Amino acid sequence: MQKIPLHIISGFLGSGKTTFLKQILGKYSDEVRIGVIQNEFAPASIDGVFLKKTSRNFSLLEIKNGSVFCVCLLGTFTRSLESFIDEHRPEAIIVESSGLSDTTSIAEVVSSGNLAEKIYLATNWCIVDAQNFSKVGIQKQRVTHQLRMADEVIINKIDLEPEKTPEIKSEIKRINPFAEIRESSFCSVDFELGKVFGDKFYFSEAKTLPRPEINAMVIKSGKKVSQKALEGFLAEWSPKAYRIKGFVNLSERKTVAVQCTLGTMEIEETELSFQSTELIALTENFTLREWNKAFKELG
Repeated sequence: MQKIPLHIISGFLGSGKTTFLKQILGKYSDEVRIGVIQNEFAPASIDGVFLKKTSRNFSLLEIKNGSVFCVCLLGTFTRSLESFIDEHRPEAIIVESSGLSDTTSIAEVVSSGNLAEKIYLATNWCIVDAQNFSKVGIQKQRVTHQLRMADEVIINKIDLEPEKTPEIKSEIKRINPFAEIRESSFCSVDFELGKVFGDKFYFSEAKTLPRPEINAMVIKSGKKVSQKALEGFLAEWSPKAYRIKGFVNLSERKTVAVQCTLGTMEIEETELSFQSTELIALTENFTLREWNKAFKELG
């Protein structure tokens, strides 16, 4: 069985996630078997009902009463997702996460147990509501966390208050200097199903071009390392990975954003600080055990 690309759509409540998902289904559902995972914080499945009314061809797995990325629910989610894949055999999976979810943990889920043999993390999208971005209040930390690990960010609803867009874009770049930012109304942006960090896998060619055996793995650590040690670590491991990204707390009392793609390395200081280092790698050339051991041994 070829590995299935999994795309995450995150964003705060009301940002436009379901609208974006509807557009993706409208473009691809007639030619690709799509599995949709909808995660609602409430027990009632309002978005699921709304999505079904589109009459598009897709399979739906609904997770209610909390985030699929909550540690206490990961076991249940993993079992549900495995059964869903076995039953429906999707060619691509899209997760519409709760507006309150922590999306970093999805990489750990994807890389664990039997799921690692079936799926890989393709892209992580985050949608920002231009009109209400500054109004999320005490949930700003969750929004920031969704943004910091995103590959693509959509600033949505720019038609409502266009004057706010430059400030929002600047804030996103401060949080995640390497994210690709797109501006839109009604989430009208191009989405390539199967795209993985710049490399495209077209479903029409699936029989001759098998999907890569990509594994996603995560390092979460309270260890602080020197910038010199970090550079050496990335110089060793980035040529073996499609991508390494994340944030690292340094012993020099600063935090840096990291992005490595096919051997290239970017390290940029950020004014944000985080409790722990978080790095995600996508690769087929080393294991989490090897990678984690190397990081622990850094001076």
